[in-house]
Amino acid sequence: MPKNKLHSTNPSTNPSTNPNAKSGRKGRAKLKLDVVDTPGLATKIDFHDFLAYGLREEEAKQRAKEATEGVIEAIKWLDDIDGVILLMDATQDPYTQTNVVIIGNMEARGIPVVIAANKIDLSSAAPQKIKKAFPQHFVIPISALTGENMPEFYAAMVRRFR
Repeated sequence: MPKNKLHSTNPSTNPSTNPNAKSGRKGRAKLKLDVVDTPGLATKIDFHDFLAYGLREEEAKQRAKEATEGVIEAIKWLDDIDGVILLMDATQDPYTQTNVVIIGNMEARGIPVVIAANKIDLSSAAPQKIKKAFPQHFVIPISALTGENMPEFYAAMVRRFR
């Protein structure tokens, strides 16, 4: 594993597979962080999407219910944070309703944001689109898979969250 690779479990091919917030403490001399990994926020949760991944109808409905509860939990966490690391997929359009609402909400609250433009290891990645969409925030292109640009990402967190 590369030295600066993010440590995690293997990503799931099923949507909304992290329905609960997870927290932990990481720290070094320059900055100590309490990290809360919340479920992803979504503009739409539909059990039909889970059916497309091969789940039975009851399982799909249960997964959609859990995903909805996870989104509600993630929104509740916004009341208790001092900074946001927003992970965006650099292969996707950054102008989603979710991204705009989250960033607007953080700006209205005066909460600092660092955007990790992830998946730069893919040829379709366009982190410059994220930088253009949100020029008022630190946008750091990264690959969580390969560890590319992780030192720059950590340095941006120290600068922004100090």
